[in-house]
This record gives sequence, structure tokens and C-alpha cells, in this order.
Amino acid sequence: MLTTLATALLLALPPADAPSGPTSEPAEVAEVVVAATLEDLRKGELLLDADGLEPAIARSFTLVERSSRVSGSFAYLEPIRRMRSRDGEVSELRFDEVVIRVYGASAVASYRYRKVVKDAGARSREEGWSSDVFERRDDGAWILVHRHRSK
Repeated sequence: MLTTLATALLLALPPADAPSGPTSEPAEVAEVVVAATLEDLRKGELLLDADGLEPAIARSFTLVERSSRVSGSFAYLEPIRRMRSRDGEVSELRFDEVVIRVYGASAVASYRYRKVVKDAGARSREEGWSSDVFERRDDGAWILVHRHRSK
């Protein structure tokens, strides 16, 4: 019986040379890909391009900013769409002091940000620290799953 159990367990395991989980890549390569994804997100937010941002943001995305929380990609992207329809603009969006750490299929990007917005005739400026959490999908793409911004 012990031999049968051991044989069943060995047959249930993947071959030793089979890749496990999402396609793995060296951490240095993953950092470069996450940095490029972060830059695409910055440009999309700068241009108020919600449709361009959508593929890189998880449906379960959460944003914690000031003392509020936004849950879901729709709740995050819809205000961007509305601001664009009102002819609002982001005149500056900078990400400085970017540090990216990769932990397997997860990554964290921490950085200082500065954002200048003109919407409905009012100008506002936001700046502070941001931490973005990314997840690698099974197809190898990195998507934003969480963002926390604070002063």
C-alpha cells in the first residue's frame, strides 16, 4: 500500500524539467518590464487615456489615496474618462526616485509623484509617495493590482 501511495504521489507531480506557475523570468528582466509598464501607466494617466490604461489594470484593482478607497478598475477609470470629456488636463505627472522590487510573480514599485491637474477651471497639485503592486499574469504581462498614495 505504501508503494502504491508513493507511486500515485510521484505520478501526480509535474516532471522536474517542467516550468511551474507563470512563465518565469530573471528578476532583472522583470524589473525592466515592470518599469516599462509603470511608464505606460504614467503616460496613460497624463494623457487621460482610460482606454489605454484599462488592459494594464486588474479588474480587482484598489486605490487608497488620502483617506479614501476606490475598488475596481471601473471605479478608477471612469473619473478619468469623465475628466477627459470635460476637457480637463493633467499638465504634469512625474514619477521620481523609482525603486522596483520583484518577488516571483509580484512586484512593488515605490516612488515620489507630482501631479498637476486642471479640471473645471480649477487647478490642483498633488504630490507624495506612491506604492504600486503588480502581478504577473499567466501570459507574462504585468498588471497593476493595488496603488497606495500618501503625502
